[in-house]
Amino acid sequence: MESLNKYLPAVLINLFLLSCIASAQIYSSTADAVKDITYDSYTGDDQLFVFYQTEGVYSPGSLSADGPGTGDYDFLWNKYDPETDGFTIPILTETGVQSSTISGLDDGGYRMSITDGSGFDTTFLAWVMLDNLRVWNKKDPEGNIPSVQSNCSEINTLTLIGNVEIDSLYYFDPITHDTLWYENDFNIEWSSDDPDLFIPNRTNKYAMQFNTTESPPVEDTWFILTATDSLGMTETDSVFFVSPFTKAEFTVEYYDKVTMEWDNDLNTEWSKDKGSLDAPLSVRFINKSVNGFEYVWILLDTVPDEELGVVTKEVEFTSDYNYQPEFTYYTADRYYYPYLISFGKVINPEDQPCRDTFMLEDGIQVVASELLIPNVFTPNGDEINDVFLFKHQSLKQCRITIADRTGRVVYRMDIDNIYEWEGWRGTILNTDIDAPVGQYYYVVEGTGYDNKEFKDPNYLERLKNQRESNGSGIGGNTDPAAGNDDNEPVQNLYTGWIYLFRKKGQ
Repeated sequence: MESLNKYLPAVLINLFLLSCIASAQIYSSTADAVKDITYDSYTGDDQLFVFYQTEGVYSPGSLSADGPGTGDYDFLWNKYDPETDGFTIPILTETGVQSSTISGLDDGGYRMSITDGSGFDTTFLAWVMLDNLRVWNKKDPEGNIPSVQSNCSEINTLTLIGNVEIDSLYYFDPITHDTLWYENDFNIEWSSDDPDLFIPNRTNKYAMQFNTTESPPVEDTWFILTATDSLGMTETDSVFFVSPFTKAEFTVEYYDKVTMEWDNDLNTEWSKDKGSLDAPLSVRFINKSVNGFEYVWILLDTVPDEELGVVTKEVEFTSDYNYQPEFTYYTADRYYYPYLISFGKVINPEDQPCRDTFMLEDGIQVVASELLIPNVFTPNGDEINDVFLFKHQSLKQCRITIADRTGRVVYRMDIDNIYEWEGWRGTILNTDIDAPVGQYYYVVEGTGYDNKEFKDPNYLERLKNQRESNGSGIGGNTDPAAGNDDNEPVQNLYTGWIYLFRKKGQ
């Protein structure tokens, strides 16, 4: 026990010195990153203090050290000199202070010694790196992507060319003085001001200097190249792309011949209240192209047709984006495939303008001619079947004659525009005199815009037979053209009976 007490003061002193060394430290309040340093031979636990040189602006480093306690200490700072293989370059000496800071530091190694004049003496090593990360895109004198990096001769392509230069630090083993290299790497990412734009090889740094896309933007776009190195420093560079590309597109509106308004929702079904896609079909084309400079509208195809021959194409040239050409299709029972060619702006006067073509995938259908005649109408003022009208599609012209059972004509009309015909209201020869309730015989002859003929080929023979059997007039009520009791139209038969009903007393 006595021998142990003999060594106790020395042990306590050593523990005190170790605790002091542990509480003393070297640090930096301005460093952007701190990394551990390793050596080949030396086993010290040192650190690398990194200072980002943002946008190439010189920003020197600084280091600080604190003494282990509240007393006064002497601080001695030296920089490593590769020529002498030692920390032989004096930087700063401060005495009788609790802490010390050195600033204006460049790349290199720094040693800090702390003493108190009473036996306390410790040393710390640290390395400083001024991290210069450079990122840039290839640009023309105006700061834009050079026009040679875009091409539309065969396939639209755009090539992004960027560069990244990372910084390195060479440091030295304090024992062997061998030159060591702190490994620094980087990652990249391409982005743009259009979040929906697809950029290939977005994070592939190996394709960074020749990154080609076959889906280039058709609008002027900012491209941003961002790089981040292993030390955590991030730099970006942006470049503006003046796009020569264009995207052709248009929508159509149809003229409704019933409502006399433009409508983008017409279909093939006609009613008394709404027109259909029948001839003559007037179409208005609305330009929806992007980044176009000049436009060529081709409103008809030039595809040969067995019956009609070669269809003549209608072409219109314009540089007015807001121009809305209108065209009327007269031939029924066919599809038309108009298309638009949009030419982009020329960036380089030596280049040909880029172009894009848009065609309606489903085409414009002009329905076949059709004529369906009802077999009853009731002009009684209830707004239901008050007028004798018949369903028609693409009907070019027609003639209608209505006679009573004795053969006396009560209505006749030559119709050049079926949409202007208001129908028969049950009066005699367009007077205000109401025709009597009963059966009436109609004869309709017409021609469609597809040259289809509408008439009953057996009308004259049947009329002759009826006259011979009845003596005179149309007579009889067994004509095969007569409709049924369900008020269904008689298809493909253009002579027959209609029944006129009115309220009691009319």
